[in-house]
Amino acid sequence: MSTVNLAEGRHLLFLDILGFSEITRNKSSAEILGVISKAFEEFDRWEELNGLFETIYFSDTFLFYQTSPGYHESCFLDIYAIGAFVHTALLSEGIATRGAIAFGGFEVWDTDDGKHQAYFGTALVEAHEAERKEGWIGITILPSAWEPFEAKEPGIVGCFESEGVWIRREDNVLLLNPFVKLRSWYIHDQVEKIITPYLEWDAPEFPNEIRAFCFLKETAKTYAQAGDFTGKIASKYHNTMNFLRYVFGEELYAWACKLAAESIDKLKQ
Repeated sequence: MSTVNLAEGRHLLFLDILGFSEITRNKSSAEILGVISKAFEEFDRWEELNGLFETIYFSDTFLFYQTSPGYHESCFLDIYAIGAFVHTALLSEGIATRGAIAFGGFEVWDTDDGKHQAYFGTALVEAHEAERKEGWIGITILPSAWEPFEAKEPGIVGCFESEGVWIRREDNVLLLNPFVKLRSWYIHDQVEKIITPYLEWDAPEFPNEIRAFCFLKETAKTYAQAGDFTGKIASKYHNTMNFLRYVFGEELYAWACKLAAESIDKLKQ
């Protein structure tokens, strides 16, 4: 169990744009700013809708953090859901990201003249170190973030795992399934078929997730066709697709592939 001071800590999502150095070398300034602007657009939208978080950006990294200290169950539920929506929205644009969610000390300090800002804390260090270790394209939830949630309602983390929200790894890190809408609309579709074109249903989240799944699947397929299964970049995509196949289960995974196949021509238009 985490020893973090629950009254003083904050939830924090550390989200990196993968391959940003390559983007910087090979893209124009306008294209680079387009990538950054798309990420800001997503975070700004959720800041406005939620009101409990703010965003800091530097280089290839976004920090989405809880503005007021204190552990709140609602903030935990919000940050992993918002992280999932931002992650899939960026994937839908072909922007791969990887992140980690932690809870702990995090301070944002502005100088009196407003010219400078400093930010630091254990949550930032923990999330940064955890994110760098991962070999896939996804978001992890560290014990510091989920253990207080479990302590208030024992068994809830396992219950969510059984519903496909995440997978609990042996090191007690949760691997987040970011396809929130795909899971929920699959259940609906089994009872009452979705008749509207999938890319027009429950926008923007559901269409984003279809496009995100297509991007991951098609990119992994491209690497596979080139015989690249173990390269540094290729392995991230293969690992991610293997994770999704497991966390979805065969039926949901087949449905996601069906949606992707039916939508791919429209996505190319």
